[in-house]
Amino acid sequence: MSQKDNKEQAASNKQAFVVPHTHWDREWYLPFQEFRHKLVKLIDQLLAILKEQEYYFMLDGQTIVLEDYLEIRPEKKEQLVHFIREGKIAVGPWYLLPDEWLVGQESLIRNLEVAFDISQDFDIPLMPFGYLPDQFGHSQAIPQILSDLTAFSAAFIWRGVGPEITTVPFLWKSHQKSVQELLTIYMPFGYGNAAHLPKEKEELKTEVLQKMAELQPYSPFPVYLLMNGTDHQPPQLEVAESLSEIQLKEADLKLSLLESFVETLQSHLKKSTYSLPVYSGEFRSSARAPLLQDTYSTRMWIKQWDNEIEDLLVHYAEPLNAYLWFYLDIPYPISFLKTAWCWLLKNQPHDSICGCSVDQTHEEMKSRYYWAESIAQTTIDEALTTIQSEKKTAEDSSCLVFNPTNCADIPIYFEFTIPAKIPLQALKTPSGDRLPVQSISAKEELIFEDTLKPLIVKSGLKLLPGRKLMTDYINEVYISEGREPSTCNIRLICDKEPAGDFDLKGMKQKVIDLIDSKKYRRFHVKATRGSQQTYAALAPLTPWAFNPFTLITDQLASPELSHSHEKLIVTKNKITNQFYQVSFNRNGTFGLFDKRTKEKFTKLHTFEDWGDRGDEYTFGRLGPERVKVSSVKRQVTINGPLFCEIQQSMVLKTYKEINSSRDKRIGKAKIPVTTQFRFYRDIPRIDVSTKLTNTAKDHRLRICFDLPYQAQKTLTSTHFGYVERLGKPAGDESYIEEPSGIQPQKRFIRVNNPKKNLGITIINKGLPEIELVDNSKIALTLIRAVGYLSRSDFPERPMHAGPFLATPKAQELNKTYTFKYSLLVHPKSLPIDASADHSEAFGLLPVTVFYDQAISSSSLSQPIIQIENAWIRISSIRMRNNDLLLLLYNFSDESIKTQVNLVPKITNFWEIRIDGTNKAENKIEKNKISLLFQPFEIKLCKLAF
Repeated sequence: MSQKDNKEQAASNKQAFVVPHTHWDREWYLPFQEFRHKLVKLIDQLLAILKEQEYYFMLDGQTIVLEDYLEIRPEKKEQLVHFIREGKIAVGPWYLLPDEWLVGQESLIRNLEVAFDISQDFDIPLMPFGYLPDQFGHSQAIPQILSDLTAFSAAFIWRGVGPEITTVPFLWKSHQKSVQELLTIYMPFGYGNAAHLPKEKEELKTEVLQKMAELQPYSPFPVYLLMNGTDHQPPQLEVAESLSEIQLKEADLKLSLLESFVETLQSHLKKSTYSLPVYSGEFRSSARAPLLQDTYSTRMWIKQWDNEIEDLLVHYAEPLNAYLWFYLDIPYPISFLKTAWCWLLKNQPHDSICGCSVDQTHEEMKSRYYWAESIAQTTIDEALTTIQSEKKTAEDSSCLVFNPTNCADIPIYFEFTIPAKIPLQALKTPSGDRLPVQSISAKEELIFEDTLKPLIVKSGLKLLPGRKLMTDYINEVYISEGREPSTCNIRLICDKEPAGDFDLKGMKQKVIDLIDSKKYRRFHVKATRGSQQTYAALAPLTPWAFNPFTLITDQLASPELSHSHEKLIVTKNKITNQFYQVSFNRNGTFGLFDKRTKEKFTKLHTFEDWGDRGDEYTFGRLGPERVKVSSVKRQVTINGPLFCEIQQSMVLKTYKEINSSRDKRIGKAKIPVTTQFRFYRDIPRIDVSTKLTNTAKDHRLRICFDLPYQAQKTLTSTHFGYVERLGKPAGDESYIEEPSGIQPQKRFIRVNNPKKNLGITIINKGLPEIELVDNSKIALTLIRAVGYLSRSDFPERPMHAGPFLATPKAQELNKTYTFKYSLLVHPKSLPIDASADHSEAFGLLPVTVFYDQAISSSSLSQPIIQIENAWIRISSIRMRNNDLLLLLYNFSDESIKTQVNLVPKITNFWEIRIDGTNKAENKIEKNKISLLFQPFEIKLCKLAF
């Protein structure tokens, strides 16, 4: 049966479902507390309505609205929960509606997880659909998360859907080879297509029929969804009352929630021979709704901070504490970590993380980031302190290095700090191999320093009952004459652990005698943590595990650098290693000759600056593009056997701002820039850190890498994998928003030469906006400075995306930034998981624990899990409900069967859903299991013992 025949056959059975709802942006053009005030009034009104009559209302697919409301109205909890249980109010399944591109992959999982926790705490149902009404496009991971990891029956979407999709219902797959399909409801006219229905009955009839007519070309069945609500809109009771009193001969009208619409649609599908079209991948089209992609670079500090905190939680706080719980039975700080996650998640709705709100909204975000970061860092510090305390005496000193990445086959750079008195020559691995080290800095950490009167010193001695001074132990004391007359110097050498014998009583008496002698009128007291030396090393490390090393102090045992590779040779203008030769140009750019492919890049690391007459949502290009480089200076700051660093300073001269007519760039600005380039002997990456202070307004500053070839496609990292994209997207003048080559990325973008065995990977740390320009240049956005929330007077998007409000802090004026990124030139044949490995090795530095003439006394150096196939990657290791959870994913577009090695302590291994329900149990044989992954498949696993 054709789609046309199906419509004609069912024309007399039309059904329209009117769904009352509100779309609740928690903060946007008003700060949170002002919008929360409106939310409380809305729910107060809703509860009063439900108390008196039949009504339905959807709270935007969120559960955080319950927390926000009940914090003000705790006495209403029982009434609110009652109506949710009765099916009158729909909430969830999200904690809050997240932006899909700027948040990390774990944030999407934890968002749903927190909502499930709330549903259990309140004993309420969640809406069984992935409601995503206003996200700025959709990630390819969403169908798999919603269909496989949660078992939801449908998703609802709007933005990003391209012209190829012509029906309201369709099946959505994460990838062409995905097994899972998700029923998806496309809302072609948005989440408010029936937002303002009239209350007068005849007008209401006409309006409903018109809305149904608009939807009919998209509807293979006579079932129509009318979304009666929009941004922050309260219940429209008068519309519901009028609906109950009118009848249409053309259709049945029903006031309902989304469940009724989905159930009716599914019923038609079961009875019909009609086959839903299937679409796969992400949705990033601006054909029918503005995609607003330039929010990826608005207020870049938000993107960097969000990325940093998620990394702290996922790659450090959670796995470190999971190891402590697993091996040492140390309580896992679940409440602290969940609190940190909640503060982070509250900054991830698109109006927040995208930076497209009023200034006050984003200023208030800072507190949440500070709180999340403080909690994460505190749990990390506490875990490392515990690990350091678990030791036993040994002849040599040692260290444990935790690798928070999936990298196993490439050398990973790590640093460790030890007392300067140790004459370190090398590190020794458990297999006996010796690794060279490179000294990079020495420091003496100050604990306390002040000049005190004798009476204060005497009182302080009385308050010192033992060797412990605050958080450290006094190990040595030196008393000497001060440089100034009548001054005595008291120098305290401290450390985190007591070392050697110390006569505290004798020291105190000696100082008291000096005070009583009246010889000194001042005592200069200085407490330091001793002289510390920081070293660097490069070594392959076991992923997501502790790696033990012994410190070698015998000079005769010091390893020589291998003669099988070229040495690292450096001057301030030229660097050579086994992989490439780099030559700096006078203007601060550099060229690179790749020794493996014999290809040359002539113009790398170029600054580009365009004027921007747009707003927080959309870049409005205004020429001319100009940035003049001056005062270029370079110096070698580190020159060692393992790596070297070159510092380059310069001044970028550009325009100051745009004129009041917004059609010309005017004025002059100077932007000071300092860049640190790091070159390794045994790693083909070039790591870069650029620090600058923005002194211009109305502009977009990017760093560019010119390619010696033309390429039409990119391979870009995204949630749980990578995606192939066209550098220049499809589109024409009919598109609502001008198509743009701007695209979102996670840790890297890769562009291969289609004709030769050559490629380049550009890696970033918290810089999500990237573009392949004219098929020949990769442009990484650093700053986009604008002054308005929304405007409608520029051609890229000639309509408002929000209120016309000034946002002066979005200009980022006089703000100092540090941007971290890296580049890797390589053969095209290099597997893409190697690009992923290098991106993690760059962005996630291992942490170390030092033991002075001791070794770890625990089993921490035994990995909890080891996966034999490197294409299967670990996303997280953590504790939940007294079980160990692993989130694994296949980075390949092929099916992979791999063996997973487990420690003997683990007795059960389940594949589960986010709500904790079991999907399948895997049999453990001889501490091993076999797992089959479909292409790009994600598996959430629970381990018990």
